[in-house]
Amino acid sequence: MALDPIRLRQICILVPELETVLDQLIEVVGLKVCYGKADLTRYGVPYTKPPAHQAAFFEKHGLASALLPVGDTFLELVTPLRSDTPAARYLERRGPGGYMVITEIGDLEPFRQRIADKGARLAGTVGYDEYNELQLDPRDVGASILSFSLQRVGKPFDGGWYPAGKEWRERAAAGFTAIRSAELSVRNPAEIAGKWSALIGRPFESVGETCSIALDSSTIRFVPSSDGQDRLTAIGVEMDDFADALERAQAQGFARGSEIRIGGIAIREEKQWG
Repeated sequence: MALDPIRLRQICILVPELETVLDQLIEVVGLKVCYGKADLTRYGVPYTKPPAHQAAFFEKHGLASALLPVGDTFLELVTPLRSDTPAARYLERRGPGGYMVITEIGDLEPFRQRIADKGARLAGTVGYDEYNELQLDPRDVGASILSFSLQRVGKPFDGGWYPAGKEWRERAAAGFTAIRSAELSVRNPAEIAGKWSALIGRPFESVGETCSIALDSSTIRFVPSSDGQDRLTAIGVEMDDFADALERAQAQGFARGSEIRIGGIAIREEKQWG
């Protein structure tokens, strides 16, 4: 049976406010801001009024956001604007860090069917003409919101990405290939990997206590938690000059061993894929 196409496309980090973490990612890692739902003019992104449906979605959820291209994938920062939102409550309980694993898929229906078959709840949905998204409740899948997202402008996997705006390529920093992995630290890696595997429609493999699900040109890993919590804790990035970024991180106090730590998440080098 052919596997349903799916790849990592965006990682979302929840932070108390945008500018501090954006400045760190720009200065240390070398990323650039391309788009967002906030005033990002200081980062060279002119403010444009979002379409009414987008404005309504972000008002409903009480969020501001900023996206930074990592090759043709994205790192997204979100911050709550009101205290009565799920994101604000999560931030108060857990602090800043990983919040969503967002995948790109070619067809929503097989994923929708698996969600229904497993009785998994949705934390939210996006139903724009240009873009659809199914966001799975972390209470059912564990550790993070898992999102299945379908690009409806052009063709899936043609490089376009509605959440990043029309000009993201022109605003992307050179020297980055992609986010190649997401790592979730969990109390029971096999159990959580099994839940994600069943919804993604791909098997998981175990090596010792680490479990992984291979997507297209990317991987989701599940490792034992060191603090008894379940959360998205790290990403692996393929880029040209990780050593230079790590040196800047060490000089500014954002390094731990061979990883960069910004916004409550670890950024690691992921060697060339394949």
